[in-house]
Formats: sequence, C-alpha cells, structure tokens
Amino acid sequence: MKIYDYLLAGSFLFFVALSGTATAAAQKEAAPSPAEQKLILRQIASIRDPQERNAVATQGTAWLMTTYLCQSAARRALVRLGSSSSRFFLQDDKPESQRVINASLIQGRGQYQTKTNPIEWVTFTWECHLDPSTGKVRKSESST
Repeated sequence: MKIYDYLLAGSFLFFVALSGTATAAAQKEAAPSPAEQKLILRQIASIRDPQERNAVATQGTAWLMTTYLCQSAARRALVRLGSSSSRFFLQDDKPESQRVINASLIQGRGQYQTKTNPIEWVTFTWECHLDPSTGKVRKSESST
C-alpha cells in the first residue's frame, strides 16, 4: 500500500467516526453521501502537513462539505452578484451559519467583498444543491 492509501483509509475512519451518531450534535447534522465523502477525503489526504491535515479533518461536516464541495460553484454565483472573486466567506459569526439539510442540500449565510468598494462587505444567503451520487454541484444560488 502506498502512503496515500494509508492516509485515505485513516482519514476515512476518522471521518466516519465524526459523522457517526454517538452524540446528539452528530444526530442533528446530516451525513454526506459516499461519493461526497470520497471527494472530501481525497482533498484532506492531499494536505501534506500532518498537523494541518488533522486540523482540517476535525472540522464539522457542514464546513467540510461547504469548503470542498460548494466553494468553487459559490464563487461563480457571487461574482454575478458583484463580489470580487477571491474575497468571500460561506459562513458568518453566528451559530449554524452553514447547515447540511441532507446529502443534496447545504444552506448558509455568508459575506462577500464588493468589486467596486473593497472595504464594503455584503451579507448574503446561499444554497448549494449537490448530486449525492457524484458529489458534484448541480446548482449554487446566492441572494442578498
């Protein structure tokens, strides 16, 4: 087995433990589909620094799905709203700013920096519609 295979297997077991139903908090949050888990685990395994990889792997399911499955599609939608392409957050400082409704829908609140006024931040809501069989984004919607 290659080191990648060990990392992937270890990350998968860690991810399964995180998405289990051992606590009430875990029961509230929907789990990603197997295809979505595979895409997320591949990204985590590609992080070279072990401390950074472990820190990322311990993030919540909503953060992992948002970051690794929805972020690129959200960028395109936000640019259409007037965002600079590189300065946005798919979360805010309030609880539950990212929610996994089910394996095909993640919703949240965020902020983006405008193109025309770099010190202005606009709040928005977003939805990321996924295809659970592939883990790919079907549609990303954002509104202010």
